[in-house]
Amino acid sequence: MRLASLKRSLGFTLMELMLVLIILTLTIGLIIPRIGAGWKRMEDRDVLQDITQTLKRGRLRAMNSGEIIAFRIRGSEKLFGLELPPAHRIPENVDIFADHLEQDPETGDHVILFYPDGSISGSDLEVVFDQQRSFRIAIHPLFGTVKLSRSESR
Repeated sequence: MRLASLKRSLGFTLMELMLVLIILTLTIGLIIPRIGAGWKRMEDRDVLQDITQTLKRGRLRAMNSGEIIAFRIRGSEKLFGLELPPAHRIPENVDIFADHLEQDPETGDHVILFYPDGSISGSDLEVVFDQQRSFRIAIHPLFGTVKLSRSESR
């Protein structure tokens, strides 16, 4: 008799298993979207940091070398950088907008020029992710300092 009651107590009932599966499903359903949003913010931050660091490097390179350095945006190929041709990729979900950028007549690239005295020609950049999240990269025209801020949605 004792052996029979032991066999019945081993294992879980179907109801207990279903309850555990429901709890796991709800937990995963709540956690996965938050993880996905966190990854998206990290990707956004990496792109913004890459652009701002490249701008800062361009200014420093111009001041150290005594030459004019161009930050290039090649919209047709979604590239940016200080090199010719630009080497950094702009992700497909990212759009960059700017007013009053000069255009290189030879390459068609839009450029921000950094001069040896630390000043620039060009304007601020607006970086838009997924046509929703918008950031402004402000470049001081005299000092060439770079400041990043969140913009209102377009």
